[in-house]
Amino acid sequence: MKTICYICSAAILFFTIACGGGSSDNPPPPPPPILKRSFDMGFTPWLYEASTNAIDVTYSRLSTHGDMIKHHIMGGIPWQEALDNTAYPANVEGNINDRLTRTPSGMNIFLAIDSLNSSRDGLSLNWGQSENEALPGEWANRNWSSPEVIQAYISFASDMILRFQPTHFEYGTEASELILNNPVGYLEFLVFAQAVHNSLSTLFPNVKLMTSVALKSPGSTEMQLIEASYGQLMPYTDVLGISVYPYVFYNHADRGDPANMPTNWLTQITNISGTTPLAISETGWIAEDLDIPDFSYSENSDPAKQSAYATQMLQAADDMDMEFVIWWTVADFDTLWSDTLFQDSIAKIWKDIGLYDENQNPRSVVTVWDGWLARQKE
Repeated sequence: MKTICYICSAAILFFTIACGGGSSDNPPPPPPPILKRSFDMGFTPWLYEASTNAIDVTYSRLSTHGDMIKHHIMGGIPWQEALDNTAYPANVEGNINDRLTRTPSGMNIFLAIDSLNSSRDGLSLNWGQSENEALPGEWANRNWSSPEVIQAYISFASDMILRFQPTHFEYGTEASELILNNPVGYLEFLVFAQAVHNSLSTLFPNVKLMTSVALKSPGSTEMQLIEASYGQLMPYTDVLGISVYPYVFYNHADRGDPANMPTNWLTQITNISGTTPLAISETGWIAEDLDIPDFSYSENSDPAKQSAYATQMLQAADDMDMEFVIWWTVADFDTLWSDTLFQDSIAKIWKDIGLYDENQNPRSVVTVWDGWLARQKE
């Protein structure tokens, strides 16, 4: 008898709910909003050590924690081969083919080929049997405005764009540094930029061509000089890239804590960009204390401060409707720095910015980063 009563009661309750009885006072909660992001997210395949295992692990992490990969070719240009349209040295082909083979399928590609040297004060060096060889023969006397340089760069860039099929191509990485380091060279670079942009945009109309600014402290003498001159390069810039590492290249007090950054630490770029689309072409934050005696530099940081920077930076990038964000390296490279880079003082600047520490354990910033990655890309 009780069973029949229970069945009747359940039927009455179901009928009441189905007919809307009693629901007007307690409507169902609305579905949670769908979180979105404006930008792709990714890294370069920078290694934490020189080993096959490190290559495998790094490329696996790129697809786990991103939807874009930045292939940044920093080893120079095979100048003579590119000019003559002859075969590249074996070292060049090996590097390119390995990148292409290992790139996870389905990821967008941001390709950057340095036309400036690593000091950002002269022409990119030669890529021959090894990377960054001295410029050979007549190349040592050429600059960006030389017809041979323009032709060779366009030839090499065109070949790489055909192979990598990038959505974005950066031909002027941190070109802003020329304004500070080599003003005459900057004028020569403007000639180069016009020719390269005009040619590549005709050949590859669907690829967005980029130059980038290395940000300094807002209002500093350096930024004032950059803001006064970079406008000359903007007609040849489809998307303006931002290279930003405030913990070292800004000059405010206690730079290791992102809470101390100026309020316009990132929005200052709009003084240059105007309505041109933006992207963070490289960034990162140290998760450990950093001391570089050669530069009289010493700042304190930790994983919590690194996470705080990522939180602030990603929200700012979304607010500014950026096209992508590249965090330079997915893992700390203490072993590579010690064993392969000979403890280079400049490389030490970025040694401890990884989402994974030197023991390859994930840091708290992974939660912040992956939380944004899980959002729906607009």
